[in-house]
Amino acid sequence: MYGIMVYPVLSSSSEHFFLIQAYQGFQAYCTLPQGVIAITSMKTTVIKNIANTSQGLKILPKAYRHLMAQSVASLTPKIQNAGFDALIAKLNHELAAKNLIHLNIETYFGDEWFCPDQTTAIAIPFWLADDRLRAIERTLVGFVEGETDEEFIRLLRHEAGHCVEHAYRLSRRKDWREVFGNPNIKYDPEFVATIPGAPDFVVNLSGGYAQTHPEEDFAETFAVVINPQSNYRKIYQSKSVALKKLVFVEKILAECAQKKPRALSTRKISNARRMKRSLESYYQTRLRRQTQSTLLN
Repeated sequence: MYGIMVYPVLSSSSEHFFLIQAYQGFQAYCTLPQGVIAITSMKTTVIKNIANTSQGLKILPKAYRHLMAQSVASLTPKIQNAGFDALIAKLNHELAAKNLIHLNIETYFGDEWFCPDQTTAIAIPFWLADDRLRAIERTLVGFVEGETDEEFIRLLRHEAGHCVEHAYRLSRRKDWREVFGNPNIKYDPEFVATIPGAPDFVVNLSGGYAQTHPEEDFAETFAVVINPQSNYRKIYQSKSVALKKLVFVEKILAECAQKKPRALSTRKISNARRMKRSLESYYQTRLRRQTQSTLLN
């Protein structure tokens, strides 16, 4: 994320509590008088960062500049040839440990991390395919999501949670909604206030992602449950709401293991191997969208 977002945050006190979120996940909290939002040096820093980002295509190392004219498809290998087999196998092993053996999850290279709606497919961003693309992503965006094996498997577990929810229609269940909330609310996860360390939510991905939406809360909780190293009952023993969610997910996964899921598509939305646009066009559109979404006033 690039830029500054200011959000009112629910507080039990009479003070007006705001979250000021700046680029690349930096967050700061402050209490401000009613209706008064003052942003000083942070704004200057973010404006400078956006200016640098807009120049990103020009400041790429020379060794990578020629790649920008090539199509995304021509730069994207088959997922089987990208060196992720061991991590994908690890996910499948963890699912099998919960007897979730009928999901038929397929992975492919897309334009970002996501699970297409009502599918059991997981898109892995194409810019993880090789070192050159990672370097370009780091230069233009500032970081590479899923670059380490640890972060990669955490993201895989999260997206697998969406696959399970889709396959078993879990969010339609009354008890699911009682635990996680209404799945039909609209949201943009990049622009939702989160509170670090909020006790009612688990932590799998950084940035309080479980707080952004009920379905994300479920996917994050699922990711913790299937992680064999999570030791969640001990870690969350003093956080009753989060622990309740974890125990609930464990319970419904045991139910899911006793029946086959409904047959779902594994259609590959935003399949990078079919993207004819140039890499330069991809980043220009992506960075422009991020900049336009930024609140600077």
